[in-house]
Amino acid sequence: MKLSIITINYNSSENTIKLLESLKNQTDKDFEVVVVDNNSHDVEKLMDYQTSETNIIYIKNDRNLGYSGGNNTGIRKALQNGADWVLLLNNDTWVEDTFIGRLKAVLDPSAGSGQGGREGIVGLALDEGNKVAYAGQIQWLKPTLIHLPTSQVGNTKSVDKSYAIGGAMLIHKSVFDKIGLLDENYFLYFEDADFCQKARKARIPISFLSEIKISHSVSASTKKLGSSLLLRYHYRNALYFNLKNGPLYIKLSVWPWSWLIMVKQIIKIIVGKNREQSLAILKGVGDWYAGRMGKLHD
Repeated sequence: MKLSIITINYNSSENTIKLLESLKNQTDKDFEVVVVDNNSHDVEKLMDYQTSETNIIYIKNDRNLGYSGGNNTGIRKALQNGADWVLLLNNDTWVEDTFIGRLKAVLDPSAGSGQGGREGIVGLALDEGNKVAYAGQIQWLKPTLIHLPTSQVGNTKSVDKSYAIGGAMLIHKSVFDKIGLLDENYFLYFEDADFCQKARKARIPISFLSEIKISHSVSASTKKLGSSLLLRYHYRNALYFNLKNGPLYIKLSVWPWSWLIMVKQIIKIIVGKNREQSLAILKGVGDWYAGRMGKLHD
């Protein structure tokens, strides 16, 4: 079984190197790492990091392709190199030295784990400090999605609303043959939920692995973009996601939901409440109406 780990660097080489250090110390060293740089200003610091302990491939994009575009670049390379499993791993994570060995024992039925082999998409648990995120949960007609602690996952009413969190998502090579790559219209946010919804429609199994935890510094990379821009992405992508993936009643509700969002933000601007954030949200709705997807430009 060949495992390829893909991580994206964007102006956060220190985080990426910390992750690479944790991968260098693995007891099982039979895996590949593809580091995709999204046109960072600090990329030279990352490129200077070399180790004979880990098979690292560096790819430098000439522009910022976001989460989906950056990962797609790495996925293509991994599949070209013969990967059986691809692990999308945030660069602001780090793992224990037995991580690879334990992961293979679960994925590979020939490893003698007694658990049988897995296929499809597998979500890994993210230790976010104050909680462990076991899975994501879709909320229709909401600008954000939520991460569920392990204790709440069993209480999720509909398994159809659970998805593998993109910060630590394992994907078997056969999945890409069936449904293709990540949707690059998003650029940032909702791509993981979208990919899992597309997989579920194709009857691809989605499972969750709680016993192997990955440490995660929440939003260490995206917070650098600024809260207003993040709000703009959230609202634009939420509208796109709901119209694309929601059941019929949700698809029909997207338009009046967008009107309600705009009215609420206009009222806030008039009364002088959180004007900058409201303007960003209005821009996000406007982007969706205008079909401005991918990376946003002011």
